[in-house]
Amino acid sequence: MTIDAFEQQAPRLRQLALQAAAAAGADQDTAEDIAQETMLRLWQMRDDPRLYNPEAYASTIARHQVLNHQRHKPPLPLDERQVTSLTSPSPLDIIEQREDERWLQERIRNLPPTQHAILHMRQVEHRTSNEIAAIMGIQPSSVCTLLARARRQLLEEIRQQSNRN
Repeated sequence: MTIDAFEQQAPRLRQLALQAAAAAGADQDTAEDIAQETMLRLWQMRDDPRLYNPEAYASTIARHQVLNHQRHKPPLPLDERQVTSLTSPSPLDIIEQREDERWLQERIRNLPPTQHAILHMRQVEHRTSNEIAAIMGIQPSSVCTLLARARRQLLEEIRQQSNRN
């Protein structure tokens, strides 16, 4: 095919590629991209003797490009309702989780008042050691020590509880 012949057929071939891409499920922007890719391929094949029916090639190339595009798309995220229905805990799991949360909250409440306050400011309020030290009127190193003690005590109680179960 000569360059002049290709230039004359190009608008019609591009339109066929757009139609084929849209019919195969591509949205408008993707169909435009696919039409461009199809025209590039047809241009590269212009001297190929097999290109005796460029209209059929344009449609086929466009459909195949849509399939390739869809194949390489990242998977769509699952709807949150679908995820929860797939992973929803059993009623027994919910009850056990609530009991564990109550048990842990009780252990946290039973910490010495200073440790409880420091743990709360650090874990819930996300304050830095310097901020906690300024609020409590103590040294930042004391904040770290008291926080470590509170965590260690909770960890020991959790270990004891898990050994009982």
